[in-house]
Amino acid sequence: GVYRESSDVVTARAVASLSVLSELCLPLVKKVGQFVALQSSKGEEELEEAKFAISVLGGNVKATHTFELPDDAGARQMFIIDKQRQT
Repeated sequence: GVYRESSDVVTARAVASLSVLSELCLPLVKKVGQFVALQSSKGEEELEEAKFAISVLGGNVKATHTFELPDDAGARQMFIIDKQRQT
């Protein structure tokens, strides 16, 4: 498509599993760009399930950040995934 590998950074909220988000978002990221995904507190489990898809799509997990939302709204995780090759 016209948007394939056209963005330096793509972000997504937790609208699907990390594996599905990676399949939807990583193809839009330029080589040497980044995909930033915000996931629920189950993000670490999702990361384990998504590692193969991320790798196949040319990605590599650069960093994981865990933080608490205000007003006891729970924990969230942010994954920063570098795109290292074209897909």
